[in-house]
Amino acid sequence: MARRTEGRLFRRGQRKFFWVDFTVDGKRFRHVLKDIDGSKVTDRQTAQKLLNDLVNPFKLHNKAEQFRQLADTVKSLEKKTAEAFEISNPPLKIINAWDAYINAANRPDSGERTLLNYKGHFKAFAKWVNTQPGQLVYMRDISCDIAGKYAAYLTSSGKGANTYNKHIGFLKMFYRVLEDQARIKENPFNKITLKKFTIESRRELTIEELYRILDESEGNLNLLLSLGIFTGLRLGDCCTLQWGEVDLIKRVIRRIPNKTARKNPKPVLIGIPGPLYDLLVEIPSKQRRGFLLPKLASAYNNVNKRPTMIRKIQAHFEACGIQTQKPGTGKGTKKRAVIQVGFHSLRHTYVSLHAEGGTPQV
Repeated sequence: MARRTEGRLFRRGQRKFFWVDFTVDGKRFRHVLKDIDGSKVTDRQTAQKLLNDLVNPFKLHNKAEQFRQLADTVKSLEKKTAEAFEISNPPLKIINAWDAYINAANRPDSGERTLLNYKGHFKAFAKWVNTQPGQLVYMRDISCDIAGKYAAYLTSSGKGANTYNKHIGFLKMFYRVLEDQARIKENPFNKITLKKFTIESRRELTIEELYRILDESEGNLNLLLSLGIFTGLRLGDCCTLQWGEVDLIKRVIRRIPNKTARKNPKPVLIGIPGPLYDLLVEIPSKQRRGFLLPKLASAYNNVNKRPTMIRKIQAHFEACGIQTQKPGTGKGTKKRAVIQVGFHSLRHTYVSLHAEGGTPQV
């Protein structure tokens, strides 16, 4: 008796799309019919043609040839469906990746400053990609080999171990968050190991050096350095300090440090000593609104302008006769510059002076 291989088409309930149902050698096949675009078929003529494509191989007498043709038909349909899906729903492009990351529900809940740093890491990576040969358009175009070349580029461009680790660590996380949208099978940065590094602590400044950097500065730079010396706040907190956090009557600053704002939004209370108080009261009361240093706040909050601002601070220390780099490192030594003196030195000095004066550690 000849086997029935024509199969049948049917709909379920009030649904408009077709299902197919047929049995071969006791094995039953039943599934929704989809066209090459991956859409469910609602037209009977189209449905019948697809059914014929599926069952026609079984009309052959040779069983091996039957299953070979069936497999080829299924593969062809899957390939056409995949190709149509790629055209109508392309994978994530590198140029659109940052916006996709910002809108991703599974990304870490990072603070504003961290996001600015991440954006800088992404821009550096995207800029490098544009210099590479070949068509690197989509996120998935970045292979493990290309990721390795970018890691080598970071090293050859003089990035220190800490900076290198931040860039690579970000890209590992970036690809992990966007893996579904990018349609990648493997995170290209996962196999890149991070570098070991030693944290170089900033040295304290002497009293004579503190007098020098204040005496030879003026304007915004003088106020910025005074804030660092007399409050011990970090550079970012000094640059973005607002008048609403300064109480000139009680002579106290209430500031939630940027570094701890997300995990511990509790303000620290810092007394305003005489020299800093004298600088602040000189500023007309009408100007005491918003940021104390609006131009520096803008520069610090801009990841592209911040390095220039920091270089100006370092240049001032150098102009005051203070060596900022560790001897034997930096320009002319073929070794990466190791910074020993910078704005953070003011914080170390502040803490040490208070410790010497017997201020309670809390």
